[in-house]
Amino acid sequence: MKQFDVEIRAAAESEWDQVWNLLERRGATDAKELAESRFLSIVQNRQHYLPIAAVDQKLVGYGWVQNYGPHLRSGQQLFRLHDLFVLEPYRKNRIAAALFESMKEWSQHNGASWLQWNANPTSTSFYLRLGYQPIPEEDEGFPFFEIEFAAK
Repeated sequence: MKQFDVEIRAAAESEWDQVWNLLERRGATDAKELAESRFLSIVQNRQHYLPIAAVDQKLVGYGWVQNYGPHLRSGQQLFRLHDLFVLEPYRKNRIAAALFESMKEWSQHNGASWLQWNANPTSTSFYLRLGYQPIPEEDEGFPFFEIEFAAK
């Protein structure tokens, strides 16, 4: 396993072209112009965090988590992890784990009561290796995970 010097940080608007490359490689994208508009909206919105992983200035992975805001009755906040992706040659080097930890920390720092996500079947083993167990609530074969943060 090769070790990479990885930088994890929030994506910048100027990095759109490299983020687009990651989105294309991940798949299930629509038109580049539409995706760019969403990307710019997301990186400008404090309710979203889109961390990127850079190796020698090249983007090799990204994540995306969103604060859904306070619950109407309780005020507790639900955060949702939408994406976590690392290019194939960089996998199994703890880059995805670093991106995940960054999103977890951002969520907790920004008042999350819960961080939730559905894993695709191929990534479930990754979350199991991190020590998370799916909750028996699945969405068509996509295991559901949840972290509950201590109340403040």
